[in-house]
Amino acid sequence: MQMTHVDFSRSTALRTSLKRGLARQALSEADRDSADLPALFALAAGLRPNPKGLDRMAARLRAQRGVTRVAQAACRKALSFTARALRRVEARAQGETAFHETGLIYLRARTERSGGQSCFRISAVSFCGHALERLVERSDLPLKALLPAVDAEAQAIFRSWDRGARIVEDGDEFHPASTPGVWAGGHDAMCLDPDWGLSTAAAPSIPVFSVRTFLSPAEMRPTVYLRWKNDPTCRIL
Repeated sequence: MQMTHVDFSRSTALRTSLKRGLARQALSEADRDSADLPALFALAAGLRPNPKGLDRMAARLRAQRGVTRVAQAACRKALSFTARALRRVEARAQGETAFHETGLIYLRARTERSGGQSCFRISAVSFCGHALERLVERSDLPLKALLPAVDAEAQAIFRSWDRGARIVEDGDEFHPASTPGVWAGGHDAMCLDPDWGLSTAAAPSIPVFSVRTFLSPAEMRPTVYLRWKNDPTCRIL
C-alpha cells in the first residue's frame, strides 16, 4: 500500500502527535518576531491624511517587525494595521485570578487624523496554546509552519467581528474560521499599556475576543453547525 502526502498530512494520529510541538513552535516564532508596539504607535501617529501620505505610511508599517496586515480605508483618510505580540494573559473569574497563560495577541489599530490629533481605534484577538493545538488536530491545514495560518485566522475573526457574523448560543460565541470550522471563545478586556504613549478620555481598555478552541464541523453542536453552514435548505424540524 502506498501513502500519499495528502493521506500522510490528514492522519489523525499524526496530527495529534504533532499538535503540541507545532503550537509551541508558532508561539516561539511569534515571540522572536514580536511587534514593537510603542514604536508602531509612534510611527502611525505621523500619518498625513492625503493619498501620498497614506501610501508612504502603509509601506513603512508593512516593513515593521510583527506587522501582519496593513489596509487603507475606503475613504482614503485612514488606515489600519494588525500586529502580533506574545503576552502573559491573566484569566479572572468573579474578581479572582483563575490562571495565567501565554497568549498570542493580534492587535488591530485604525488610525486617522481628527481635530489636529492622531486618533486610534483598537481591538484585539487572542489565541492560547490550546486553541492552536486544536487547530492542528482538527483541521486539514498542512503540517508545516503554523504561524502564517494563524495570521490568516486572526483576520478572519476580525472580518467576522466587523460584519456581525458571529454565532451566539447558550452564552458561547463562535466566529467562522478561514479553514472549515469555527473559533469558540468570548469577549474580554485588555488594559491600555502606558508604554504605548496613548491617552484616552474613556475607559482605558481594549475589547478582546479571546479564542478558547477550534471546532471542525464534526465537533460542532448541530445548531451551531446549521448556523455556520448558513444553508436555507438545512434546518432542524
